[in-house]
Amino acid sequence: MCGDGGFTMLLGDILTTVQEKLPIKIAVFDNGKLGFVEIEQKTEGLLNTYTDLVNPDFGAMAEAMGLWGRIVDRAEDIERGVFDWLAEPGPALLHVKVEPMELVMPPFTQLKPAVGMALYAAKAVLHGRGGDVWEMIEENI
Repeated sequence: MCGDGGFTMLLGDILTTVQEKLPIKIAVFDNGKLGFVEIEQKTEGLLNTYTDLVNPDFGAMAEAMGLWGRIVDRAEDIERGVFDWLAEPGPALLHVKVEPMELVMPPFTQLKPAVGMALYAAKAVLHGRGGDVWEMIEENI
């Protein structure tokens, strides 16, 4: 399991999987951004910069590389997609689109990152990006 940003950094590993015929199952969670980098920027009170991604259909890309590959971009298709993905005897990749603004948060939060997120929110509003802050709040509450 990996995010879209991490996956694109390791495409050589996919070619090795095909070459060695390893029956590895790969799930790519695509939120269209370098999510952890963006969170790190925001917790430092910075506006996120260069974290948005324009991704291809990783399922189609996997097929072109010799793996079984599919994309799931609707919640109602996830069960069938996972079933087909796990049933594949060889290497397989399932590209799953997820909500871009959903935060991955630990069960506790320290003061410094919380202050940084507040600073980010203030800067975003002042720079005309209040919609981003509102969308983040809506997705996570």
